[in-house]
Amino acid sequence: MNEVWNLDPIYKGFDDPAFTADMQEMKNLVEKITAFADALPNTEPLAGLTEGVALQESFYELVGKLAGYASLRQSADTRDPDAGSKMGQVMQLYSGVAAPFAAFKDWATKLPNLMELVKGDENLKDYTFMFENMADSARYLLPGVGEAVMAKMSM
Repeated sequence: MNEVWNLDPIYKGFDDPAFTADMQEMKNLVEKITAFADALPNTEPLAGLTEGVALQESFYELVGKLAGYASLRQSADTRDPDAGSKMGQVMQLYSGVAAPFAAFKDWATKLPNLMELVKGDENLKDYTFMFENMADSARYLLPGVGEAVMAKMSM
């Protein structure tokens, strides 16, 4: 029986150039998401919704790949210090988007015609359920930097 997982289809290791590139891409995405959130007050609603969804998809896909790899490495060998360290780095970056994504959620849910925009756009129509849940849960968002603080505290 094979007792070692082969994770090569994801990354060859933490020193794999693909892993390094994805970590850099995640840092770039955090900066891009932060800039996007800062510009939301002056953003046209449909363009903002579309870009917000695209940024969320890109970010969560990358987080899933990076954190998944680190988690699987750590699960295979709990004494692997690199796995714990890389997981911590990923989670630190992950917490960096809590406030910008909360700002996006707050901005989107305050649009008076949010669901009309979503249902009227072919690309956003697939996200109807997400926007409905977003609108329902918006009242629980913490104001200001509250979401960022809670993200860091939960780590």
